[in-house]
Amino acid sequence: MVIVVIEKIKSFIKKNKWLFITFFVSSFIISIIYTLKHIAPFGNNSMLDVDFYHQYGPLLNELCDRVKQGENLLYSFNTGGGLPFFRNFLNYLSSPFNIVLFLFRKDDIVMAFSIIIGLKVILSSVSMSFYLKNTFKKDNFLLCLFGILYAFSGYFCAYYWNIMWLDGMFFLPLIMYGINKIVDFKKPYFYVISLSIMLIANYFIAYMICIFSCFYFLGYFVYKKNFKLKNIISTFLMFFISSLLAALLSSFLLLPLYDSLKSISATGDNFVSSEFNFSIHNYLFNHISGVSRTVFQSDVLPLPNVSSGLITLVMILLLFSNKKINIRFKVLSILSILFFFISFNSSLIDFIWHAFHVPNDLPWRYSFIYVFVLVSLGFYSFNKIKEVSIIKISICYSIVIIMVLLASKFSFANFNDTKAMICLIILTIYFIVTCIYVLNGLKKINLVGLLFIFIASFEAVYLISINWNINHDIKNFMSDKKTYQDLISYAKKDDNGLYRIEKTDYLTLNDGAWYDYTGISTFTSMAYEDVSKFQRNFGLAGNNINSYYYRYYSTPVYNTIFNIKYIMGNYRKDDYYVPLYSKDSTYLTGYNYSSSIMYTVNESINDLNLTSYNPLYNQEEFVYKVSNIKNIYDDVNIKRVEGGTLTPDNMSMKGNYTYNLSDEDKTLTLYLDNYKKDNIYIYTGGSKVKCFNVDDVYYPITSDEYYVLDTGKKENDEVKITIEFEDKNPGNLIFHSKYMNHDKFKKFYNYIEKGFLDVEKYNETYIEGNIVSKDNQVVFTTIAYDKGWNVFVDGKKTKTKKVLDSYLSFDIKEGKHKIKMIYYPNRMKEGLIISFISICVLITYFLFTEKNKFKNIKKYKFIV
Repeated sequence: MVIVVIEKIKSFIKKNKWLFITFFVSSFIISIIYTLKHIAPFGNNSMLDVDFYHQYGPLLNELCDRVKQGENLLYSFNTGGGLPFFRNFLNYLSSPFNIVLFLFRKDDIVMAFSIIIGLKVILSSVSMSFYLKNTFKKDNFLLCLFGILYAFSGYFCAYYWNIMWLDGMFFLPLIMYGINKIVDFKKPYFYVISLSIMLIANYFIAYMICIFSCFYFLGYFVYKKNFKLKNIISTFLMFFISSLLAALLSSFLLLPLYDSLKSISATGDNFVSSEFNFSIHNYLFNHISGVSRTVFQSDVLPLPNVSSGLITLVMILLLFSNKKINIRFKVLSILSILFFFISFNSSLIDFIWHAFHVPNDLPWRYSFIYVFVLVSLGFYSFNKIKEVSIIKISICYSIVIIMVLLASKFSFANFNDTKAMICLIILTIYFIVTCIYVLNGLKKINLVGLLFIFIASFEAVYLISINWNINHDIKNFMSDKKTYQDLISYAKKDDNGLYRIEKTDYLTLNDGAWYDYTGISTFTSMAYEDVSKFQRNFGLAGNNINSYYYRYYSTPVYNTIFNIKYIMGNYRKDDYYVPLYSKDSTYLTGYNYSSSIMYTVNESINDLNLTSYNPLYNQEEFVYKVSNIKNIYDDVNIKRVEGGTLTPDNMSMKGNYTYNLSDEDKTLTLYLDNYKKDNIYIYTGGSKVKCFNVDDVYYPITSDEYYVLDTGKKENDEVKITIEFEDKNPGNLIFHSKYMNHDKFKKFYNYIEKGFLDVEKYNETYIEGNIVSKDNQVVFTTIAYDKGWNVFVDGKKTKTKKVLDSYLSFDIKEGKHKIKMIYYPNRMKEGLIISFISICVLITYFLFTEKNKFKNIKKYKFIV
């Protein structure tokens, strides 16, 4: 048996020799790139960048924690005050490659991210080679060459840090091969399984692949030219049913996700008008290797990331000049290229590609599909190159060389003279080796192949290395993790209640996921849009769409309302806070007036309407509506202004001003009358405000993400606020400054304290406790409204409703009541049933169609 197994392994390796070579060459390329950029495990740098830094990295850490600790993947209180974790899982974390995380120690998890990205690009090259081999029935060095060009394309260069999108690069060739199997052999299994896995791995990129699958199926069917009516009906029907079956197999996750997408910001956009995004010559130039990547719409010249190797461009030109290639293939090829050009250039079609949503930066996220098309055409053309004269080859190379020169000559913004020189050298070497190959100048064809692979490898390393600016030291990212986890452990040592913790500064915008604590702050596309708007209007920094985060110290009113019990970071001691523990000059502070996850309030909370850019007023109104206590805040007046003038815009709406600057340093200084010698709560911002200082303590403002700040207790008669602007031109300023009335605050706290839920049992999908209502009231939960939460009062299911356009609430009658809340994603039960039935259908079909194979299975005698 051992001998038979060894022989089979040898046979398999020999049969797939070039796939294994592709794997090892790609591994070598990514290792060189990582070494040049000092990326772990070949250096100290991490690949955490932009959203990977603030979103995917922390959430991957939380996934690892949850799996290792045996926690549920349905709901989490670590971020956003409570979010369905399965939504983040499907949007960011459901890649099968993430199994790699569990092979690493927690301290090495950032290095695991680099390993996963490297593994994805390596296997993308292999899957592309696999597709080319089985589609075009060729088995030579070109499999490795074009597999490399596909994997290390401009798309990977630009979006490597969007770790969950890279699965699309790996699965796309497999799914297209599955379509081939349907058309050629009426075998749907490979397509169904690979597409269903992709739908689970990342539904967003899978949506784009599904669009392309329809066009690819039509094109491949036309190319195969079997137009008998019976074949047309059976093939189209099989493709349709197979596609549907793939979706149904994954419906146990996709169905609840679809239901929940209605609450996020990335859905519901209005149709855009059809506008053109770029000029055709700039688009063509962006196919050249080494062009600057496009990540943001604000980049110098945003264009699709479509570079896929200089030799690919030459081979596509040769494809259309090769008379031996049939006209049908050429027509389908040119239609494919034009289709993507129109898709990229038309705002309307691009909008459809992005699931009827206008992307918030990161444009043309489907450009890897176009790269797949280019590389496939280039591979096919190269295999026919010996049918083309040296003259035509020279002309095609010359055209690409002229294209490079023109890009340099006309100062194409994403290119420069140095890049042009490198490209010309690469093209020259490619041309020489191509001529040798065509003329059989070397007897050993593998030697020529190795030369091509070496050049392509250099080109890939060059493309990546000049575009990647990676300098995030892992040590800096990990430096305070142990400190904060010690603080969290101290808090939980004698307090296992259901409360929230926050930080006065942040490492990421999902620190609750990174450090493992129950926090308010979050930044995720899966955040409830309504909650994001509420939290911004209530004083947290945020973008009003999918982020809100705690900065410094907020007001006691806010902390009480949202049950914040501990705050980590800066030292604070006054009547509301008490330092409990410190580690490495970082403090765990207890808040003396924490509340509960839910409590009873007056029914008039339903009448509260929030005002934009006035969170202190909104907090005051909240207190009034829920407890009938008015004017919890008192005004702090501006005594005088230096550096310019400040004019109220509207006397009835305090806090909005027009300013004129006179100082050269572009600042305006306000002196507040600190007649109470107390804490002052400030909210300031404006379109041109960069930052502000309170008694020379610096506070930054990110974009327009303003926040309420507790300045701490001030003993001086005046408090100096210096606001810095971007320029000297006049503009508008928002500025609110308040004291809190301590007596009224304590009355408010005493009022809601009587209606706190006394939590007896809880986990993240289950809360049980007792509550007392002194009248017919509303239970205000500090949990975002979600249909997945089911509430039972005294054993009877109670109707829930959305209060303040964002939070879960329910009515309750006078008296003491037993409350149970259970979370289970809406539509998941139906999805599980559909998925189970779909699996049964697929297995039954397989057994029925393959029954003859099972009949012919013979028993083998193995040599031991």
